[in-house]
Formats: sequence, C-alpha cells, structure tokens
Amino acid sequence: MFSHWDGAFRMCPNRSKSASQPEDDFNCHSDLSEALSRTRPSWNEYFMLMAKLCATRSTCYSRPVGAVIARDKRILATGYNGAPPGSWHCTDRQECFWREPQNQIPGIEPRDLSRAIHAEMNAVAYAARYGIHINGSTLYCTLSPCVHCFKTLISAGIVEVYFEHIYDFNDRGGDKALLAYYEQYADLIQVKQLSISETSLEIAGRFLQWITSSRRHEHYS
Repeated sequence: MFSHWDGAFRMCPNRSKSASQPEDDFNCHSDLSEALSRTRPSWNEYFMLMAKLCATRSTCYSRPVGAVIARDKRILATGYNGAPPGSWHCTDRQECFWREPQNQIPGIEPRDLSRAIHAEMNAVAYAARYGIHINGSTLYCTLSPCVHCFKTLISAGIVEVYFEHIYDFNDRGGDKALLAYYEQYADLIQVKQLSISETSLEIAGRFLQWITSSRRHEHYS
C-alpha cells in the first residue's frame, strides 16, 4: 500500500468501477497518476525499468536478463538473453544445455557450450543488424556484464554501464574479481551499480498492474 508522499495514496481493489464500489476507491488510480508529476523516475531508473521489462522475454533457463542501450535520453536498442533467433528455447525444454552431462565436450569449458546469447550482446547485435549507431551510448542491464561481453561493449563504443545485480557466477568471490576486472578499463568505460528507488518501483508496478491511461483528473472531459 502507498504511504504518504505529499498526499494520501490508496490501493485500487478492483480494475473497473462497479455499482457498489465507492467513488474514492475508483479515483485512486487518478491520485497515483497525479503523483507522477512529483515522483517521476529518474532517467537512469527509467531505462533500468525498461531493461527489467526486456528480461520478461528471456528464454534462458538459468536466469532472466534484460538490457537497454540509450543515448541522449532515447532508447537505441534492447535485448534479452536466450538462444539465437529461430532456434529452440531452453525454457521450452526446461533445461540448461551446457549443464547437462551428455552435452559436454572433453577439453571445452562447459560454460563455453552455452546456447544463450547474453542480453547486452543481443542489444549490440540488434543495433549492428539494423545499422543503429551506438558509439558514445550507455548500457543499462539487469545483470553486470561478463568479461567477454564487457570487452565487446568497449569495442562497440559503449562508454557507460549501469547494472542492477552483480554477476555472481561462483561462490568464491567472483563478483569482487569482476568489479576489479572492470577497473582496468576505467579510462574507457564507467561501470556503476544502480538501485531503483522504492517509490519508482511502486509507481511503475501500479502502472503495470492497473489501467495505465485512465484520466489524471476526473473533472476533465
């Protein structure tokens, strides 16, 4: 339930008005919409929220990841992790291909057999396929880039990365090693962790859950 941010906010118990529903309850979404003018997400939060939505399309059985490439406050490309376009999805077969013993090849690191293309790589590939210029842009990703993706981002001209969750790829301090790895390229690309505020998450959640474009002011015709 909403707390007080310069005014009272109420939960919407139903999606549409009924004869027995109080008028105050029906207007609660309009109260929320009005709050947007005072509590809009920052641009960084806005793009990270978009990245989180991209992750809903993920077909990776291990974990969902979404990415957005933006420049000058405009989205240039998006991506999510999963198998190459046109091939079968690991989520459909409910298996992580490289983890299955029968799919492993002696002498090859099992992770190198992964069928998934990482979200940030898919975003870069999309831009390349359609001739979208991404030099000097910023990447927003729900997971910090692996070392392979990170080097590609630098080569593609990405100058800034915001991630939500650190890539915890092992239980032996791999996340700290990854952050240290980024540091050696600090003169080429900046990497920062971003946490979306509870307020922005709450408002975004309501806009997704209820009808987004109801009138802000009930007295407007």
